[in-house]
Amino acid sequence: MSNVLSYIACFGWLIPFLFGLLGLLLGGLLFRGKKQVGDLSVEGEGALRAEADGLRARVQELEGRVSTRDTEVSDLKGKLAAAAAGAAVAGGAAAAASKGDDDETYALEWRNRYLAARVKYLEGRVAEAPKKAAPKKAAPKKRATAKKAVAGAALAGAAVAAKKKAPAKKKAAPKPKAKAAPKPKVLYTDGPTDGPKDDLKLIKGIGPKFEGDLNSKGIYYFRQIANWKAADVKMVEGVIDSIPGRIKRDEWVKQAKGLAKGAAPRAMKGKPGPKPGTKRGKLTAAGTVRKKPGPKAGSTRNTKPKLSDKEAKFEKYFTNVKKYDSRANRDVVQNIVKYCGAALSTRDGSLVACSDEAEVSRVAKGFATKKLGLSSGQLELVKDVCTQMKPDRFKNRVTFYYLAAKKAGKLDIFGG
Repeated sequence: MSNVLSYIACFGWLIPFLFGLLGLLLGGLLFRGKKQVGDLSVEGEGALRAEADGLRARVQELEGRVSTRDTEVSDLKGKLAAAAAGAAVAGGAAAAASKGDDDETYALEWRNRYLAARVKYLEGRVAEAPKKAAPKKAAPKKRATAKKAVAGAALAGAAVAAKKKAPAKKKAAPKPKAKAAPKPKVLYTDGPTDGPKDDLKLIKGIGPKFEGDLNSKGIYYFRQIANWKAADVKMVEGVIDSIPGRIKRDEWVKQAKGLAKGAAPRAMKGKPGPKPGTKRGKLTAAGTVRKKPGPKAGSTRNTKPKLSDKEAKFEKYFTNVKKYDSRANRDVVQNIVKYCGAALSTRDGSLVACSDEAEVSRVAKGFATKKLGLSSGQLELVKDVCTQMKPDRFKNRVTFYYLAAKKAGKLDIFGG
């Protein structure tokens, strides 16, 4: 046992020594020619630095691309905003121009219809033009008789014999005369081209103003109005200053058809009155005017004094105003009537057409601005009065002005 221990003590270091030597040999073989700095070799550090530089360059490239994309996105957003603003402006311009376009469309459609009608009219005139008379054929010479024969009787006789043998030419049958083309029914002309113009005022509902408007649009004859269709009526209402639906309501086309055929102007519709001499007749059996019986003797009934035409018209205006203001001042209404003046003499002038934007604008500029002295809100004031008087189909001008002055607090201008 002591020998073993002695042996181990002498030769025990030999095994670790051999392992250490083997490790040195292996290390020398593995790291031959390589420099070691710290924990990494020089070649490993160089590779890591190259890789880091490559990654850094890649990061910079990606950052450049991101920056470029951000710039492109911002440019696209700017273009999109500009396009949206342009579309909004274009939409506003289109909305603002829509009304003018309607007016231009009316005018163009009217002009096209006028030109088409004018062409038809001229074609009819050309068809009616008399054709040039054909030159008359020379009458055939009479045959020479034997009594009129002179020297050269033989030649003359031969000529006569030749004429007898020749067959006589048949006369051409006369051609039947072509019937004149029917006269075109022109809707619109550029003047009273077919004789003097008709008195369009004979149609109930057409006054001097409407007659002038129709003449200015090429309408001069009853037959033109008689040939209107629904589309023509709509077109005419769009180009003249008329209340919508008035042409149909007053039956212009029906009246024009009768007048074009020579009928008398339409009288007021109604049942025929009682025969003279009857109890309800205006004339007695003797032919004198029947007088209305007055109140019975001793009756306490008060007879109202008869009003003049001027007073009756004022009472009508005053009654209409009191529908909206039961406490209306008579003097104020009287002053408004005086302000309106001659405008109340015609049916169109005595009414305010709220459906006509031009009429609303005239009232706002003329009455609300000039007379009432308003500097803002004139159009809104007029529209409020239109809304208040909406139940009335025909809005009386006196009542309209009274309500406008009352809403604006300007009745004192008229003495209120």
